[in-house]
Amino acid sequence: MAVLQATEPITSANGIIAAAKKLAENDRVRMIAVAGAQDIAIVGALAEANADGILKATLFGDRDKINELAEKDKIDISKMDVVHETDAGKATYGAVKMAAEGNADVVMKGFVSTSALLKAVLTKEFKLRVKNTLSHCAVLDIPGYHKLLSMTDGGMMVKPDRAQKIDILENAVLVARALGIKPVKIALSGAVDKIYDSVAGSLECGELMKEFAERKPMDVEVQGPLTFDAATSKTIATRKGLTGPVAGNADVYISDTIEECNIVAKTLINFVDAVFSGVIVGARIPVSLVSRTDTMINKKSSVSIACLLAAYYDQLGGGEA
Repeated sequence: MAVLQATEPITSANGIIAAAKKLAENDRVRMIAVAGAQDIAIVGALAEANADGILKATLFGDRDKINELAEKDKIDISKMDVVHETDAGKATYGAVKMAAEGNADVVMKGFVSTSALLKAVLTKEFKLRVKNTLSHCAVLDIPGYHKLLSMTDGGMMVKPDRAQKIDILENAVLVARALGIKPVKIALSGAVDKIYDSVAGSLECGELMKEFAERKPMDVEVQGPLTFDAATSKTIATRKGLTGPVAGNADVYISDTIEECNIVAKTLINFVDAVFSGVIVGARIPVSLVSRTDTMINKKSSVSIACLLAAYYDQLGGGEA
C-alpha cells in the first residue's frame, strides 16, 4: 500500500494545504459530507478548496438557503452535490451515514450543534467509534515558532482524567503522524517544570509519562510537566536548566483543562495571527469543524488537514494506530 502521510514534516498551514492538494493529485480526491451546509463560512471554504482540487463535497441541508448564500456571495457550488434536507437532525444523520457506508472520508459540521453531530458519529448503528475519548486538536502555525504546534484538548474534554489524557495523547499522535512528524515530541502542561509532591498536576504528569512509556510507542517522546514557554522556547528551556527530548521543541502540548487549551490557543490566534487548523479525532473518520469567525486560510487549512488525516486512516485501516 502506498504511504499516504507526508514523507517530510509539514511545518506550516500553507504546507498543509499544499500537501492536501498533492495528495488529491497523486492518490485520490477525498469526499467531505457536510451536516447542515446552509452556512456561508462552510460553503465558501469548501468551494475554494474544491476549486483548488483538494476535495469533493456533498452538502446536506436546506437547498434553497444554500443556493441563496452561494448566489449572494458569488460562490460557485456547481461542482458540489446538494442533498436537500431542511431538518437538522436528518441532515446530520445523512452526512454521517454517508461516511459510515464508505462514501465519504470526512464529516464536517455545518449549521448543526456539535453535540448532535458527535452523537450521530458515535451511535452504535454506524460503528464509527474507535475509542471512548474523542478529542479536538488545534494545529497552530504560530509566527516565530519553527514548526506547527498542536494544542489539545480545547474543544471536547472539559477536565480529562488520566485514562482520557492517554487517549488524547494518542489521538494527537495520529494527527502528527499524518503531518509527517517523526518522532512526535509531546509536552504535558504544567505550572512548574519539575515534579513536586506539593503540586498535584505535576505528580499526574509523572504518572502519565510512566504509563505511556510502558506502552513503548515508536517515535513518540513525552516530557512533563512543562510550562508553555519551556515547551516551546529553547532559550527559556536552557535558562531554566531543562534537558530532555521535548523541552523547547514540542510538536504537541497536552493541556490539563479545556479552559487552559482554549485560552492559550485563542490568544495565539487573536493576538499573534496564528493560523488554526482544527479536527476532532478518535472516530474512524475525521470530523472537521470551522467557525464563522475563522479566516479563509483557517477554513481551508482545517478541511485540508482532515483530508490528510483521512488518507492516513485509510493506510491504518480505520484510524487506529
